[in-house]
Formats: sequence, C-alpha cells, structure tokens
Amino acid sequence: MSTLRTLRISRHFDASPERVFDAWLDPATAGRWLYSAPNGEMVKVDIDARVGGRFCFTDRRDGEDVEHVGEYLEIDRPRRLVFTFAVPKYSEAYTKVSIDIVPVGYGCELSLLHEDVLPEWADATQEGWGDILGKLDTRLQRDPSRQLLAADTARFERLLPGPIERVWSYLTDSDKRAQWLGSGAMEQRVGSEFQLRFDHAQLSQTPVAPPPRFASITAGKTTHHRVLACQPPTLLAISWGDEPDSSEVSFELARSGEQVRLTVTHCKLKPTDVAGVSGGWHTHLNILADRLDGHLPQPFWPVFSHLLSRYEQLSQG
Repeated sequence: MSTLRTLRISRHFDASPERVFDAWLDPATAGRWLYSAPNGEMVKVDIDARVGGRFCFTDRRDGEDVEHVGEYLEIDRPRRLVFTFAVPKYSEAYTKVSIDIVPVGYGCELSLLHEDVLPEWADATQEGWGDILGKLDTRLQRDPSRQLLAADTARFERLLPGPIERVWSYLTDSDKRAQWLGSGAMEQRVGSEFQLRFDHAQLSQTPVAPPPRFASITAGKTTHHRVLACQPPTLLAISWGDEPDSSEVSFELARSGEQVRLTVTHCKLKPTDVAGVSGGWHTHLNILADRLDGHLPQPFWPVFSHLLSRYEQLSQG
C-alpha cells in the first residue's frame, strides 16, 4: 500500500477573515474561483452550508462534466472550515481538507491542510490549491462588496483588465455589451435614446431557465434608456426605464496601473427595487469580469437567485 500524503499550504489575504471564510460557502462567489479550470465552465454549484451538508461543483471541461464533491464536517465562522473532498471522475477516494484562518493586521492568514492524498496526485493537488488560492486572492481584490450610499442608491466597484478603451467598448458596443448585459445600438451623444434587449439565459455557454418567480421574462425583456452624460472613455450615464418611474445609472472608469476601476452607481431607485437591482448588477458585473478575463461565466439565473436572496435578507435586517 502506498503511504498517503498530507499537504500544507498557507496564504496571506488583504481581506477580513469573515470575507475570506464566506467566499468558500457562498455559491455565487465560490463558483468563480473554487475548483474551476481555466478552460472550464462552472455550470452548477450546490452548497448546503451546515455541518453534515454536502457540496457539489460541476465544471464542464471540453464537453465533459467534472464534479467536485464533499461533506462539511466543521463550520466555525470565520476561523475554521473542515470538509471531505473527492473528484469521482478520477478517484472514488475521499480526502479531508481543513482550513484555518487567523487575523493578521488588516488582513488574515489562511492555512490549508489536505490529508489522505494519494502519492500520485500529491504534486498536482499541491499545485492546484496554489492556483485556487491565487484565484481567491484575485477575486477578493477585484470584487469589493456593494455600497448602499443611500436608501435609493447602490454602488459597485470592479477592478478589470485594461486597457480602459477596451472596457469602454464593453459598455457602448452592442455586440460586446450583449455578452454581459444586453444588446442595443447606442449613440455616444447626450440626449440620444436607445433600447437594451436582455436575454439572461444566453449570457453563458450553457443556458439555464429562470426560476418561476421570473418566468415572465423567459424569452427576454426590452428596456428603454437615454444618454445623460458621455465622456469617452471615462464616464457614461443613462436613464433606466420609462418616465415617470425611471432611475439613473452611471459608469465611471479610471485607470489603475494596468487595470481599470469601474464604478457603477444606480440611483433614484424605489425601495422595493434595491435588492433586485443589486443582485442584477452584481451578477452582470461578474459576467463582465469573466468575459474580460477570457473565462466562461456561470449561468446567470442560479447566481442571480443566490445574490437576490442575500440582498433581500440585508434589506430586512
């Protein structure tokens, strides 16, 4: 019998222990960095975040589905997470992963212990965890939390791969915008009116139908807009929806080294719309980031549903 291996890896994060811990258990977040292959499409993420609950990440690679599965053994937010782990496509054997997080200054130190690894998989597993934690670090840096500036105003910031002209084109070019938000020709001129055509299920390679709550827009929806401000390539502001109930969205772009900081602010919202709008922008901006990174995004509706539930809980708390 081969002697099973124990692997250890540590990494510092410039983020709070709570934010790092939660990234492992939030389906909308974890699917963007955990167990995802560079050439894969994370088509499904199921997380039952309780002791005894199970998880399953389904990554589609070259037409084949690879499942990463396990059971949560310990959940002690934000200090410790322990779970079993297996990739049945390659081995039926279950291993054990322990994650410990301790605060260090303004950030934290994560230590990962992976036990019972077969010797022939040890090097690949060690390298894999290094890549995975690197992806987590990138996501934490690029995707800060939503800011609720006022009862009717939500703001999101994202650090995106440059140059700034490329990011601008994904805001203004119909074909590029259709890959993450909605299609529709727009004149870059104040006062010009245009429409956006949304087809949420088509934003990913693998379409997923909306939940019953949103069945009325299964075939998509069209919204009306007007350009309020346009200063290429740093500022675009548009109305959102029809008068007298329209709101306003601004997109501000600023160079940040080789990256671009995109700030999206949606104001003049009805209180009942804040959670849905927040979940929508969060999901769409995830897709934009993935597109600019050259990755296949997750299906829209499952991610949006998780985020909508989160923002609805925040609005009630």
